[in-house]
Amino acid sequence: MENQWEAWRGKLAPVITSKAEEWVIYGHDQVTEEDVWNTFIEKMRRKKDIPSNLRLHWVVAELFAVSANDYMTQLTVSAYRSDDWFSSKGSFSLKDL
Repeated sequence: MENQWEAWRGKLAPVITSKAEEWVIYGHDQVTEEDVWNTFIEKMRRKKDIPSNLRLHWVVAELFAVSANDYMTQLTVSAYRSDDWFSSKGSFSLKDL
């Protein structure tokens, strides 16, 4: 399924760029087109009713439906899944600050 989405990426480049610019306007200054794409892919992984025969207009509509809130949720979840900063595995030195 991942390869199927990668095949669409070239055709969706203008939409991805538009979404990244939109999120920058909303105040997410560090967002990149790669972030938009990864958020879209993650949303599609969770989606249950994906048609077997994908059409460009459906994929574009789904990409336009991805919100900055989806992006922030993905960042939050990935932060929770990452190593605990205060455990021995994820510890850091205060000197590094």
